[in-house]
Amino acid sequence: MKWLIPNNIYWIGGHLFILVIGIFLTVTAGQLGYREILLGIGGSLIASGIAGEILFLYIFLSQESKEKLDLLSVAGLRRVFATRSVSIRDEYHSRLRGAKEVDILGFGLSSFRQDYGDEFGKLSSHTHFRILLLDPDFPSTEFSIASIRDREEGNNEGDIKRDVEAFENAVRRTTNLNRANFQVRRLRALPSINIFRVDNDLFWGPYLMAYQSRNTPTLLVRKGGFLYDELKAHFDRLWTDGQLTRTIADQARDASAG
Repeated sequence: MKWLIPNNIYWIGGHLFILVIGIFLTVTAGQLGYREILLGIGGSLIASGIAGEILFLYIFLSQESKEKLDLLSVAGLRRVFATRSVSIRDEYHSRLRGAKEVDILGFGLSSFRQDYGDEFGKLSSHTHFRILLLDPDFPSTEFSIASIRDREEGNNEGDIKRDVEAFENAVRRTTNLNRANFQVRRLRALPSINIFRVDNDLFWGPYLMAYQSRNTPTLLVRKGGFLYDELKAHFDRLWTDGQLTRTIADQARDASAG
């Protein structure tokens, strides 16, 4: 808006001058003669001056609002929710019905398993899933990130590990699962955000100290904005890096070898 400043000064100054002249003519009309005429002219000038200042204020505020809206549009931000998971279940559910691609990054995804565990087979028939769970044995079983996060959230130690294993067991038990469409891996990296992408809509949020992950703020961004592109690229990098993720088959193979 810097380029508007000189024009703004001229506009404000000009209409302020008109306003002052109008007030002068109105106040001194009785002394200068032609009272009725001067009162009419003075009143018109006052009205014009006030209208000009109001118009400037409206345009100025509208310009600020437009810039803010433009920024939100460029970022692709659509909505902000106070929490996630169960509290905005309908947001997920309405999008999953006809989804083609779904990416999920979380800890143990207990809420997703409880809501859709019985429908994994049905969902996998028409939707391609890529799911990243936090590896509860990373970087070691004794000193795992999952145990640290349990303490940070105020949970019982081992809750995330149990949730991860319960999710993987639910996947194994699903007999009608299209396994090419429903892929689950363990994440062996520091989790910085959670992600739930359904086609062109992507929900994401931070992990905060002393907060249950399901109670942290969640932002909805849409394809076409830079936030969507950056967050999807983040997930893609984690998914494709063989050192950062392991499949259920990899874990079973390692267990057999051990």
